[in-house]
Amino acid sequence: MTVWWTKAYDAGTHGTELLRKVLGRPGLFQFPKSVYAVRDCIAAVVRDRPNALILDFFAGSGTTFHAVSLLNSQDGGRRRTIQVTNNEVSVKTARRLNKDGIYWGDSEFEKHGIFEQVTRPRCEAVLTGHRPNGEPIPGKHLNDKGIARGRPFSLGFEENVEFFRLDYLDPDDVDLRRQFKAILPALWLAAGGIGERETPSPSADFSVPESSTYAVLFKEARFQKFKEILKKHPGITNIWIVSDSDEAYAEIRSELPREITTSMLYRDYLRNFQVNGS
Repeated sequence: MTVWWTKAYDAGTHGTELLRKVLGRPGLFQFPKSVYAVRDCIAAVVRDRPNALILDFFAGSGTTFHAVSLLNSQDGGRRRTIQVTNNEVSVKTARRLNKDGIYWGDSEFEKHGIFEQVTRPRCEAVLTGHRPNGEPIPGKHLNDKGIARGRPFSLGFEENVEFFRLDYLDPDDVDLRRQFKAILPALWLAAGGIGERETPSPSADFSVPESSTYAVLFKEARFQKFKEILKKHPGITNIWIVSDSDEAYAEIRSELPREITTSMLYRDYLRNFQVNGS
C-alpha cells in the first residue's frame, strides 16, 4: 500500500518534468524520481546528522545530489554525497552507432551515455542554476506547503562537485609505485573527501595537506619528522604508509594514535580489488 502520499512526490511532475526544466530537453531519462520524495527519504535518516555522507551507487539522473543540496539549503547542513554511475548507452542508440562503425570507448559513442547526457549536466545545472546552454533555469522549488514559491532554481546551491572517472590500472604499475597520482582521489575519498588534495613531487618524503584529513608517508626513514608534522594536524583520520616491509609498517603503526585508520601502500590498496583471493 502507499504510505507516503502527497503531490510533491509525483514522479511525473517533480521527476520527469523537473528534469526537462533543468536540462531544457525532454526524453533524456526514463522515470526519474521526484526530488522531494528523495529529499524526504534521506531526511528521515539524516535530518539530525548535518555532516552525513550519503552514497548512491546507482546515481541515474542525479536526483540524490539535487535532493541533498536542497536539504542542506533548508537546514544549513553540510551533508556530502557520492554518486556512482556507468555511462550506459541505450540498446537502440548503441545499435545505431554500431552500424555506423562507432563503438564503446569512442568519444562519439560515449557522449550518448547516461553520465554525459544526464547525470553530469544535471548536477552542474542544479549547482549553478543554469541549463547546459547557459540559460537560467526557470521556476522555483516547492516550499514547505508544496507550493512553487521556494528556492529559485536559477539561484543554484552553495555546494561544489567533482567528477572522477574509474579506469583500470595495471597492478604491477601500482605495486611499483608508479600510479600514486591516479589513486590519490581514492585515498582522499576514503578519508571522507574533505578539503583539498595535494599532489606531492616524486621526491617528497610525505604528504600532509593543510585542509584535508589524510596523510601519506612515502619514506620510512622520515617517520619522526612526519610524526612531528602530524601533531599540527589533529584532524587527520587516515594515514597511508608506503612500505614493502610488514615489520617496518607494524613498527610505524604502533607509534601512531590508535584512533587513526592506518593502511599500507600499496599492499592494502591492491587487496581491495582482489576477487576470491586472486
